[in-house]
Amino acid sequence: IGTDCVSPSQCGCSAGGRYHPAGEAFWAGERCERFCRCEASSHAVHCSPASCGPGQRCGNRRGIFGCHPLSPGTCHAAGHSGIITFDGRAVELPSTCASVFAESCGAPGSLPFFRVELGKENRNFRSHLVSFLYRVEVRLSSPGLTAHVILERGQQVQVRPAG
Repeated sequence: IGTDCVSPSQCGCSAGGRYHPAGEAFWAGERCERFCRCEASSHAVHCSPASCGPGQRCGNRRGIFGCHPLSPGTCHAAGHSGIITFDGRAVELPSTCASVFAESCGAPGSLPFFRVELGKENRNFRSHLVSFLYRVEVRLSSPGLTAHVILERGQQVQVRPAG
């Protein structure tokens, strides 16, 4: 990044001795006190005062500088219609609908976007109508990566461009 020849309209920005592709958003300042974006039209960096949110700290994680969670979160599906959330609460999903299982939150561009959606359907099971998970959709988007993965009961895994 920053070493390939591109048309002038695709040029990025330089800030603090680092190159940023056009449209990229990034944290700046020793304590993440500014959130910046490389504007594609002007090739200039525009920053706004900002700070990390509750439960986050400023620093490098896996080579990415910015606001990161203090500890990783875990959630999981439990049984036929319940989930355990990141904060440990048990929640029953409504029957036969698509539900957001997990997604990124915070300032747009502060962390890569992700979303996991679960689809449920009712089926007869031992003479009872029971909700079953039949579809999982995962959407990912970050600089250089966009993906939409669909896992559906009885189907091959589908990978599509995000959109």
